[in-house]
Amino acid sequence: MQYNAKVNVLRIARTSDGMGGWDEALHVLHNNLPCRIAWTKGMEKIQFQKDTHYSDGNLFCRVIDVTEKDRVVYDSKTYEIKDVSNPDNKSRSIKLILRLIE
Repeated sequence: MQYNAKVNVLRIARTSDGMGGWDEALHVLHNNLPCRIAWTKGMEKIQFQKDTHYSDGNLFCRVIDVTEKDRVVYDSKTYEIKDVSNPDNKSRSIKLILRLIE
């Protein structure tokens, strides 16, 4: 697999504040992670059972510890992870479905 980009993966840590709300702190989980990004034309609609997600791109990288609660930063833009899957079923690479946070 040829990689065409490097991204940062951020993990959000939520702590409660004194007013009963939440404070979010971002921690860099993976820095300069090599990956391949396949951008979708326009916006792609993906349906899982009854859940519907819109995708701006698909990111392929080696297997890492990442969940749907994490964020991906590429080219100073932040993307949320909509789905994490193992496309080859051999645990060599994972596929992340990304959506731009505006």
